[in-house]
Amino acid sequence: MGTENKHIMLMLDHPLPISKLRGVPPAVRLKLKGRRITTCAQLLLAAAKAEQRAILAAATGIDAATLLGLVRRADMARIKGIGTVFGLMLEELGVVDIERLARQQPDTLHDTLRRYNLRERLARRSPTPEEVASWIADARRLPVLVTYAPEEQPRMPNALRVSAP
Repeated sequence: MGTENKHIMLMLDHPLPISKLRGVPPAVRLKLKGRRITTCAQLLLAAAKAEQRAILAAATGIDAATLLGLVRRADMARIKGIGTVFGLMLEELGVVDIERLARQQPDTLHDTLRRYNLRERLARRSPTPEEVASWIADARRLPVLVTYAPEEQPRMPNALRVSAP
């Protein structure tokens, strides 16, 4: 399969710049740019797998936890409609990647997001039930790209746990 077809199949055809992700320190962006990694698709191709991420972190001097956070955000950027604010809400609820999003039940996640936004007031509005259902449906269709080393396994905060995996 050609690279272009592989990118489309993995939903990596959208050239979202890494600089559009939340929390990208300028120094990290420059180190990635020096490796010709400027888009989310390029970052996922270079660092979605734990082994690749460790090599990239060592080669660039980027903190491993910072790089993992960026990879997770790039992964979530594959879902249409999850922007900066909704992405932050999901991340704070422990839904940090496509795999975890795919495990959610739409009604439960919508209710959790709605209650969380009422309490924290991060967004002007909460996502609609239809938006949340669409995100989950998309996540269930997409292949899992992000792998974790044992010490990187995400943990959902107990107080904010959405639905059990």
